[in-house]
Formats: sequence, structure tokens, C-alpha cells
Amino acid sequence: MFRGLAHPLRRKVLAMLGKNERSATELLAGLKVSQPALSTHLRVLRDCGLVKQRAQGTRRLYSLNPQTLRKAQQWLGKII
Repeated sequence: MFRGLAHPLRRKVLAMLGKNERSATELLAGLKVSQPALSTHLRVLRDCGLVKQRAQGTRRLYSLNPQTLRKAQQWLGKII
């Protein structure tokens, strides 16, 4: 999970997903990154379990996975 948190762009994506799920197109509008680069970062976030993806027609919507974020928070709480 910390691999997903390691990159500043991935942290920005997580912040953008904080309140609402969004499509990749919506995420791209708020970022200065190419679509292939965003796809790579979203894949890392999914693989780490930080982000969930669901299909809505032809769109893919991304949202936070609060369970994984809670695990990271709990672990950090033990060492701080």
C-alpha cells in the first residue's frame, strides 16, 4: 500500500477521489499528465488496494478503498 502512496501524483489522485468517485477523464482534467501516465498510476493504486474501480457502461469509475487507507493509518499510528 505504501508503494501507492510513494508518488506525489498518486497522492493527488487519492485526494481528488476523497469525496466522489471519478472517471479517468475527470481525473485528467485536474492533472497535468498524459492519459497513459494516469492509467499507469491508477493501475498501481488498484494493485495496492488503495483505489477501487467499477464499470458504468463504457466508463470506469474510480473511488477510494477506505479499508486499505485505514490499515495504513493504523500502521502509521503505531510508529508515530
